[in-house]
Amino acid sequence: MTTREQVPLATLTTFKTGGVAAYVIDCESESDVRDALTFAREKGLAYVVLGGGSNVLAPDAGYPGVVVRPMLTRLSFDESAEGGVRAIAEAGVPWDAFVREACARELWGVENLAGIPGSVGAAPIQNIGAYGSDAAETIEWVEALNPETGVVERIANGDCAFGYRDSRFKRNPGMIILRVAFTLRTDGAPRVSYADLSRAKEAGVPLTTPEEIANAVRAIRSKKFPDLAKEGTAGSFFKNPHISAAAFAELKARYPELPGFPSGDVVKVSIAWILDRVLSMRGFAQGNVRLFEAQPLVITASAGATSEDVRALASLVTARVKEATNIELEWEVRQFA
Repeated sequence: MTTREQVPLATLTTFKTGGVAAYVIDCESESDVRDALTFAREKGLAYVVLGGGSNVLAPDAGYPGVVVRPMLTRLSFDESAEGGVRAIAEAGVPWDAFVREACARELWGVENLAGIPGSVGAAPIQNIGAYGSDAAETIEWVEALNPETGVVERIANGDCAFGYRDSRFKRNPGMIILRVAFTLRTDGAPRVSYADLSRAKEAGVPLTTPEEIANAVRAIRSKKFPDLAKEGTAGSFFKNPHISAAAFAELKARYPELPGFPSGDVVKVSIAWILDRVLSMRGFAQGNVRLFEAQPLVITASAGATSEDVRALASLVTARVKEATNIELEWEVRQFA
């Protein structure tokens, strides 16, 4: 366990914004996590759990408590598991490192989620998803420490309340995820119907193995998202909303080319299309932040940007979308605490 004082939050999040945290504790084991919680209690301080910081907007005022970082990194594969291969990854394993190892073993299930930044521990919280797939499809169970009882609870997939970029862990962030089990398969099949992958297939890109699909997804993502070495971002900032069929029909009458994706009684709407084609906000800049040119769902922060700058642009986008479409945007990015 490593304890640091007065740590800039900008160094712990991919937005690269935020003030100073009073304490940051890097935890390499379950006992370290428990010790970190004890440290916070003894100091009389609040605490917040932070993984890779890739989906978080940190406060400019900093954080006066303890930032607990679970950095447990064991990864194992059990080929004797019933129904497939069970992969157990601890919370601190980088997500894409897990995907690479699964694909190298020719295991199906997470290849469409390649290239997503962050840690395995964050995957169930957000129910990360991309290119026609999401984490909930392969998660078998999540083990999380209940800080109130001190008990590590194993929570089955069906009890995780997974939804579109949502879960019980996101709505009730008290549980501290330690490890996640995934059921992967040796007999899977390519899932390449998503538009970008379909176009890659038509262009002759090989998409027959998990590794080929993962590499193609990374190549696609590299063109849609900014280079984190050059500017800050948390990826897609807004959720694509689900609206009623009647509301979608009304919008479709006004904007005939508006894409929609029916799901039960609702229709998922492309906010990127609305930002680009309705509001002409692709590349829109406000100070040191802007909507990324290649994907307007993405907010980027250049040198000198603050979290408040990001929040102000997000608020402006929210207001303009509401005025134009009556859609209430919801953030994918989480507030720090």
